[in-house]
Amino acid sequence: MTDQNQQSLLLGKIAAYTEILVKDPSSTIFVSLAETYRKMGMFEDSRQIISKGLELHPSFSPAHIVLARILCQLNDLDGSVAAFDRALELDEENLAALVGYARVQILLGEEIVARDLLLKARHLSPADPVINKLLLSLPDVSEAVVKSSSVVQAQGIETVDSPKALVSSTLAELYLAQGLTEKALDLFQRLSTQNPDDLTLRRRVKELEGQLREDNQNVEVSNPESPLLHGLEVEPHLLASENKEHVCEPVVDILTRWLTNIQQRRGHV
Repeated sequence: MTDQNQQSLLLGKIAAYTEILVKDPSSTIFVSLAETYRKMGMFEDSRQIISKGLELHPSFSPAHIVLARILCQLNDLDGSVAAFDRALELDEENLAALVGYARVQILLGEEIVARDLLLKARHLSPADPVINKLLLSLPDVSEAVVKSSSVVQAQGIETVDSPKALVSSTLAELYLAQGLTEKALDLFQRLSTQNPDDLTLRRRVKELEGQLREDNQNVEVSNPESPLLHGLEVEPHLLASENKEHVCEPVVDILTRWLTNIQQRRGHV
């Protein structure tokens, strides 16, 4: 589609949205209208529309997302952060807010915070190409994750607002992505204990507890003697060991090798 055709299409949308808004001033179509103005590069007009709409609908999360995008393009990153914070406060699982907020954090140089937001978004939409592309574009933070692992082992987890705690949350998601559900659950439980008012952490604990119960039931039903541990296949001779720590050692080695390989590959790029 040519630029001229694109402009014509956007102008047609503006006319349609404006007509709806004239007939019903309380309609939430103001969000679509403001977003269309934003796409046309008319940022001040877009901000006026969204601000006026928010006076009637202050708790409408999509409006705060559009406002955050506008402010970002106007180079008001602090204002954009505040708008995304409000959007996620109203709807903590809003995919557009998580991804948009991550983009702003990248602009601010907060790669670890951005990664944490994108991991939450990927949990909601694992196959989303935009989310996965953004994750791959971030600098390697494996060293920070390894340091965080040491902090966790020493039970020195800090509040969720601190950088170490953010890395700990990222480490938990990393464990989960590698199939180490029990390790992820343990880490989320510790974070939740340190931050009892954090509803997101409490929800993740409940989700993983339910997932573990379901996984254990499925294993028992399909094959009670199946050599599976936390979703990973284990050699029979490892199961014969009376020391459970021996069973977990290969898992830790796998994670360590995985992180080392990432560092080596990035070093050769």
